[in-house]
Amino acid sequence: MNYPEYRAAPARPRPGGRAPSPLVFVLLIAVPAVVAVAALRPR
Repeated sequence: MNYPEYRAAPARPRPGGRAPSPLVFVLLIAVPAVVAVAALRPR
């Protein structure tokens, strides 16, 4: 049997440049949580 030569599919560029880092996701969750805790804190 004769198999055709393997060619990997060309990588598709991601739209919008690079992906956001995990730090961005952590900040998006942590910052509103800190603000909410500060707002609910008794004075």
